[in-house]
Amino acid sequence: MVGWMLEWVDTHAHLTFPELASELEGVLARARAAGVGAIVSIGCDPESSQRTVALAQAQPGVWASVGLHPGYVPDVSLCDLKTIRALAQEPKVVAIGETGLDYYRLPSVPADAAAIIRQQKDLLWAQLDLARSLRKPVVIHNRSADADLMEILRAHEPGFVPWGVMHCFSGDSRLAFECLELGLMISFTGILTFRNAGSLREVARQVPLSRIMLETDAPYLAPVPHRGRRNEPSYLPAIASVLAEVKNISVEEVARVTTDNARALFGLS
Repeated sequence: MVGWMLEWVDTHAHLTFPELASELEGVLARARAAGVGAIVSIGCDPESSQRTVALAQAQPGVWASVGLHPGYVPDVSLCDLKTIRALAQEPKVVAIGETGLDYYRLPSVPADAAAIIRQQKDLLWAQLDLARSLRKPVVIHNRSADADLMEILRAHEPGFVPWGVMHCFSGDSRLAFECLELGLMISFTGILTFRNAGSLREVARQVPLSRIMLETDAPYLAPVPHRGRRNEPSYLPAIASVLAEVKNISVEEVARVTTDNARALFGLS
């Protein structure tokens, strides 16, 4: 098995989502067997954030990120930020998010779409402010919203670097280097292994390994050769194997550097 005896960090998985929570003991056991010794479990709304914090408190090697996902608007709002702020004080909460902008499925009525966009931007600004006040990194979601997202991120000055990660990066090299200039890490998922992802592999080749992290985004985006199945953290080494090929380096180096990057950003002990 690729990655056996190496140490990995899955920097983004949704362990409390039903697809994984229904057999969590097995999911975590397989992750440990694959060398995935640490997992950052991501909350997307008050309920999943609460479950994620409880899970992190109960499970060694699991940490939590709490936030309000833009795709959940209007079901999440600024009213929910009080809950997120309280959860963020818990010791095993290492980040704020997943937050960001998602314009992929906006309403067809222009006025309704504009309202959703305003709410998403408000939520993003509020969570960036929260992260800055707590000096915690931000887990950033971006879908079909490059220009607006980058405008907001450029205006955000947290005062420390790196201060966040562009989760599930799937953009071009221009966007990647804009993110790097802003002091963000870039995280790649199983998309990197897909047959039609040649352009993304070229981006990964150009991004310095010192700024790369790896994630499964489980239960979504299972990498080749597991594509089409429910994803889980134990599949992370398959992503690393492709990254090693792209960069013409050893899997051992990918494991060492990406693990160090993740531990440094999230303060994992």
